[in-house]
Formats: sequence, C-alpha cells, structure tokens
Amino acid sequence: MRELKLSQINDENLTDEKIDSIVYSDIEDDGLSSEYGFVFGNSMLINERVNTSMEAYKKGRIKKIIFMGGANGVSNQDNSTIPEAIKMKELALSLGINEEDILIDDTSNNTFENTENAMKLLPNNINHISIVTSEFHLKRCYAILKKNYPNISVTMIPSKDGFSDRDNWFLSDNSWNSGRSLATYEAHLLVKYAKENKIYDLEIRNLNKERRH
Repeated sequence: MRELKLSQINDENLTDEKIDSIVYSDIEDDGLSSEYGFVFGNSMLINERVNTSMEAYKKGRIKKIIFMGGANGVSNQDNSTIPEAIKMKELALSLGINEEDILIDDTSNNTFENTENAMKLLPNNINHISIVTSEFHLKRCYAILKKNYPNISVTMIPSKDGFSDRDNWFLSDNSWNSGRSLATYEAHLLVKYAKENKIYDLEIRNLNKERRH
C-alpha cells in the first residue's frame, strides 16, 4: 500500500499489521543528546520510564529532566492523590539524580497538557529536546510536538516494559491495560486526532507490511 497520512486511514477493523505500522513505525532513537528531556507520566509505568530517563541522564544524553503528570490522569486507577511527576521525582532522587537537574509539571493530566506545560519551563531559544515514554506512546507525543512546535527537533527515547513494546504487544489478549489493548487504543487515537487536526498528520508507510517478530 502507498504511504497514507494518519487522517487518510480507515481505522475500522484494524489488523495487527496496520496497528504496528500506525503506532510503532518511525519511532527509532536517533542517539542524539539534548539539554532537556521530557518524561511523560503514567501511574502504571513510572518505574520503567524513570529508569529509562535515568539511563539517558547518566550517559550524558539528557542534562535536565522534566517529569510530567498530575493526579487525575486516566492511568490513575488507584485514585492516588500524589501527582505522577512527584512520584517520578522521588524515584529519580533515590536513583541518584541531582535535584537541581529535575523540573516538574505536576498539574497536567493528558499528553496535550504535558507538552504545553513542559514547554513553558524551557528557555525561549530551545531547538532540540528528548522525549522519554513507552514505545506505544512515542508517536503521539512526537506528533503533538511537531504540530505545535515545528521548529524544535525531537529525539525519541523508548521506555520498554516487556508487554506493550513493538516486539511483544500482539502477544496478549485485548483485556484492559494489556499490550494489545494499549496499542489498539493508541492506533485509533492517532487517526482520530489527525482527522481532528489536533496533532501533526504524519505519513504512515507499509500499512500492509508483515509485522516484524
């Protein structure tokens, strides 16, 4: 199939191969370093995302980390009143990050608010950032940034969790919060937001290409 923009995709009855292309294509880490790294909150994946950001920090790929997430996000299934950003900061401190290298946005409760609030914490002349989040979430974060901040280049650093990654999401059933349910939901959300002009309308290649195992 020829390349299609997200907004051109019919997302009814998506096959695994199409979900794979929509959600997981073109999310490779380019290996570049940046002054700031955005770490997106998710109450159920805090350990994985903080650990990934710490690896990048200790390697010098990120100098300052912005942890993001309030207490009312969709992933807060235990109704915790502690913002995700605060939980991530505490974990990062226990892992050895310098407190002066941490910034937080503890009020945002979705990815649009995450990016908007975090950008306010950056210098006006910023032209490159890194983003750290789960593989299934990377493309949405990138598309939001590309739509609203087209002059900023973005390095994507994937945080793997062992169940929602590109090489294993399809192994689970569609029960709540399984890798399959997260990837399927994300595919529909990307198409929906592109049609609504809320994110950059990315081109998706190889929609019928066989999934890589």
